[in-house]
Amino acid sequence: MMYEFKVSEMAEEFGVHRNTIRNWINAGTLAAKEGPGKKYLIPFEDYRQLCEKFGREPHVHPGNHVHPVAIEALKDIKAIPIPMAGAKSQLAIDPSMASECLTCGTCASACPISGVDGLDPRKIVRMAALGMSDELIDSSWPWKCTMCGKCEESCPANIQIIALMRKIRGSRERDKVPGPIHKGVMMCLERGNNLGIPKDDFLFLCEDLGEELAADECPGFKAPVDVQGARVLVTVNSKEPFGEPDDMKWWWKIFHAAGESWTISSENWEGVNWGLFSGDDDAMRAIVGRIVDNMRRLNCQVLLLPE
Repeated sequence: MMYEFKVSEMAEEFGVHRNTIRNWINAGTLAAKEGPGKKYLIPFEDYRQLCEKFGREPHVHPGNHVHPVAIEALKDIKAIPIPMAGAKSQLAIDPSMASECLTCGTCASACPISGVDGLDPRKIVRMAALGMSDELIDSSWPWKCTMCGKCEESCPANIQIIALMRKIRGSRERDKVPGPIHKGVMMCLERGNNLGIPKDDFLFLCEDLGEELAADECPGFKAPVDVQGARVLVTVNSKEPFGEPDDMKWWWKIFHAAGESWTISSENWEGVNWGLFSGDDDAMRAIVGRIVDNMRRLNCQVLLLPE
């Protein structure tokens, strides 16, 4: 017996955020399969155990169960491309988007930049549903979007607008991605940080800031670089050492006062993944992989990101 649910419904049932449910699904904590109408299916026993964990009785009503044989049919229900004659690239979108979006304007009301150069989340969703791939990919709208998620959070139909934005960004040819973003991604892959700060310069800065901190407020302090077995691996937003290096002292002082065991890697220390923002999944995975390698190399237990 399978339990059928929507992310928003399960989030409300267990009193958590919708993104928490999505994270459970992505991490495999909930062994859910995609179903029709943006619904998911999980074994009823998994649902029952989740209810038990949250100290509540299973919420059972007609319509939220299907027979296991339905799963085979559901395997073929995936995001499909809507063809467009002469399109340079096609956006694979959820076919239910066209019917589920109410064009109610709630997303536009929540968007902090709605109206800038005509940007309207409703238009973007509708254009994607109509197969207007070229127009969206060539538009500046996806690059003006801050990916804050307010549109998706407010959407009563649970349209995954942020995922759509990333698909649009990822569909643009890399050499046509807005200059600073693409350049930052390439710089991070080449030099280990978005602004291309040389390793020797970064290490010198860390040492210099550490000495200033030791002389002014934290006797005996030394910037911990590549410390094996430190509990926390701290990544850095490259704009700090580049333009606001003194800002790094604030969290160094907190760690020092707390007696925390922490370290910074001498290489690939960038904590802001522009591959994520640019829709470049290959670059995003490569950058994440380097951080994971640092965690393993230094045998750290906790990762701290600056954003």
